[in-house]
Formats: sequence, C-alpha cells, structure tokens
Amino acid sequence: MANGRTPSEHTVFDQVSAEYDQLPVEFFGPVGERLVALAGIRPGDRVLDIGCGRGAVTFPAARAAGTTGSVLGVDLSPRMVEATRAKAAELGLHRTRTMVMDGQKPTLPAGTFDAVVGGMSVHMVADLPTAYRAYRDLLRPEGRLALSAPATDLSPRPRVFGLETIADLSAAYATDSDVYPNGEAFGGQDRLQDDLRVCGFTDVTLTVERAFIRAGTARDVVRWTWTHGMRRLWERVPQHRHEHLESRIAAEITASHLDGGQVVLPVPVLYATAARPAA
Repeated sequence: MANGRTPSEHTVFDQVSAEYDQLPVEFFGPVGERLVALAGIRPGDRVLDIGCGRGAVTFPAARAAGTTGSVLGVDLSPRMVEATRAKAAELGLHRTRTMVMDGQKPTLPAGTFDAVVGGMSVHMVADLPTAYRAYRDLLRPEGRLALSAPATDLSPRPRVFGLETIADLSAAYATDSDVYPNGEAFGGQDRLQDDLRVCGFTDVTLTVERAFIRAGTARDVVRWTWTHGMRRLWERVPQHRHEHLESRIAAEITASHLDGGQVVLPVPVLYATAARPAA
C-alpha cells in the first residue's frame, strides 16, 4: 500500500498494482478483515482507509458499514486507486470511493469520519506524529483509529514473513532503513502508545496476533514477494543473485512450512486501536 512515501516508492506500487494481492496467496485479506473487526465498524459508519491498496481493508469495511455507511480509500498510487475503484463497482459497493491522496496529510474536512483505518500502510509514513494528529482531527468525537503492521519477529532468529532467508536478504540489502523489518513498526510499541496519547488519543490498545500466509506452492510465495513493498528490496539485489535467492526462499518454505501439501507461514501482526475523546 502506497502511503506517505517518496515518489520512487509509490511508483513501485504503481508497477505492482496489477498483481498486488491478486495472486493465489492469502495474507492481506484476512489481516484486513481482522482490523475491521477490531475497529468496531458498524452500519452507518463513515470510514477512511489510509493506503487502501487493492481493498484488503476497504471492502470488509464497506460491508461492515453497510448501505447506510460509506468508505473512502486513499492511496498515493493512481493505479492502485483505479483498480480498487473498478473492483468496488464490480462488487456493487456503491458507497465506496477511492482517491489519490497523501495518507500522511489527508486533505479532508475535520470531524468527518467515525473510523480511520490503515492496514499494513501507516507504519511506513515519513512523519508518524503528523499523521496521527491528522487522523485525530478527521475523526468525530469518540471516533476510532485502527492500524496494523507486521510485528518484528526475532526468535529464535530474525524472520520476515516467517522466513529466515528473507530476514538475511533484508539485512544484507536494506540496511539504510529503520522501518520494518530492520526496525520495529511505528518505532516500537512503547513509542506507538506514547505517540498516540501525545497526539490526543485515548483508550490505546496494542495486541500482537499470529496471522498466516497461505499459498498452494512455495513458488507462489516467492512470486508474491515481488508484488508488494518487498519489490523495492529485490530491486537492490544484483540481478545475477535473484535466481539463487529465490531458490533458497522456496527451499526454506518447502523444508519447514508445508501443511498437508499447502504452504502455511506464521506471521505476527501488530494491531493498534485508539479513540478520539468525547467532545
């Protein structure tokens, strides 16, 4: 999901928009549904989805808000926005809109939304406190904020998407970044909790739950790693190493993460919820 990033980063999401969350790999959808449940979205709610991507949060939020509610999904990637708009129309979600917009500084009227949600997106914005204050201002009194991000997995060895091979790859080629997986999402749970409170939120709750990447084959997962934000990591790897590293990833999956012939990779996910105080 492209959100609050540099132009080169959201260009990557334009490049992957056709395949993003469209391969036979299940992950973003269930995580999005869980986020919507934790946000407590109800019929009639007006919802803003930050970094909407291909609708992993937008569509379950629209179903929860029902025909009396509405959802606006924003993303920096025009192609993501176009694809999600078309899918919403195909699904008959006529009260769902999408718009190209910077998720760090949404230019929308204050007090407009009952819920602001951001699935696997907000932890990558450049200035998190600025974003949190913007979301607080966009919420009505007692409105809810709900965010998700990958949780750092360091035991027994660092893993990314449940795999040591990808953690090693990230350590070798993405050492200039302090964003997950080279640092904790949101700067760590303590900082997230403090930042949300300083920015005017109450009832801050953080939980880490185990989600799963599910796929038919190891090669499906390898291909999937090229179709979201990890593509930027792949583009830093010398091309002559791609085939070898892809084979290593597939071999690790095959050796340790098959269940009944299907790939099942456990991935910890951090969920954060908070509320704007009552007027």
